[in-house]
Amino acid sequence: MPILRIKKGNIWLGGNDGLWRFDPDRGRGSFINFTTGFVGYIYEDRKGNIWTSSEGADTHTWLLSRYDEQSLRAEKATATPIWKEEGMLFGILEDKNGNIWFGTLNGVCRYDGKSFNHFK
Repeated sequence: MPILRIKKGNIWLGGNDGLWRFDPDRGRGSFINFTTGFVGYIYEDRKGNIWTSSEGADTHTWLLSRYDEQSLRAEKATATPIWKEEGMLFGILEDKNGNIWFGTLNGVCRYDGKSFNHFK
């Protein structure tokens, strides 16, 4: 189960049933009603955005999603057909230029905020 404590102190948890955020100062948790599938990885970028890899509605589809930590609003960063070809997403990292990198079953991909590049 992925778990991440972000710079602001909140704790994000992923699991088989989706994504949760826990505020330790208030002692309250929130279910993030964007994905109800398995969440594989959680990452915080330097701007405070939360990135996750998760199963889509169909188990052969994986999504890379970006969440605004304040509003808990999610944006799909990807188009679904990419995941049917690439398989599961492994790990998420940001480089010094702000690009988001993630591993797949068939190599690595880079997301520059607009488009994806795949490297084998």
